[in-house]
Amino acid sequence: MEQPEMQLLVFVITIIILLLAVSLVLFFSVFQQKKTKYLIEQREAQKRFEEEINKSKYEIQEQALQNISWEIHDNVGQLLSVAKMQLNMMKMSVPEPVKDTVVETGDIVGKSLEELRGLAKSLNPETIKTKGLLDSIRMEVDRFNRLKVINASLEIDGDPYNLSNEKEIILFRIAQEFCNNTLKYAQSEELNIRMNYSPEKLTIHAEDKGIGFDVNADAQGIGLINMKSRAKLIGADLDFSSNLDQGTRLILQCPKD
Repeated sequence: MEQPEMQLLVFVITIIILLLAVSLVLFFSVFQQKKTKYLIEQREAQKRFEEEINKSKYEIQEQALQNISWEIHDNVGQLLSVAKMQLNMMKMSVPEPVKDTVVETGDIVGKSLEELRGLAKSLNPETIKTKGLLDSIRMEVDRFNRLKVINASLEIDGDPYNLSNEKEIILFRIAQEFCNNTLKYAQSEELNIRMNYSPEKLTIHAEDKGIGFDVNADAQGIGLINMKSRAKLIGADLDFSSNLDQGTRLILQCPKD
């Protein structure tokens, strides 16, 4: 084979190899793009599925709390109301030495009825929708102070505004869970809540002066995962910290829009 023919053959083979190489690169590039797109779509689908599951779970929880609220208000509350009326009637006919005891018992039943109604309101999501987040938290703080088990305070910074019903219910439930855990576990004499309304976001600071705990060891027990899941549903950031003998702190930031 002559030299020019040999050169032509080498050139053609080189071109063919280059074309094959380019084709392979393009094929793998397209394949990788489709694979990446598929994985992203799968992750997004999984994320949407988990969000829907969480929404359904919290909707079920809210419905359960509403049912409990109705039971407390309609059944237990009614029974206590009847008991209070009977005690009021009884004090008119009992001997004088017993009257003071009957009156005292009636007052205890009346206070119990008042506290149960307050608890029923805090459990009912319709109350939160009607009153709004700020008044609902204020109602909880007042209830804690009436119980005289802890000194609770609420501080407001900025001009208050309303968020969507979903955001306000979830924010209230997170704050409520923190407060309830403080009452049950913290052995604290103080509970301080501060709500900061800025143009961009609402920030809720909640802090106790209790015994604290190891977050890594006890996170499941106090519902930290549950609080984080709720915050994630509404695009809120949750920062939770606790140290032994130094108390526990919650910072919850939720975008206004």
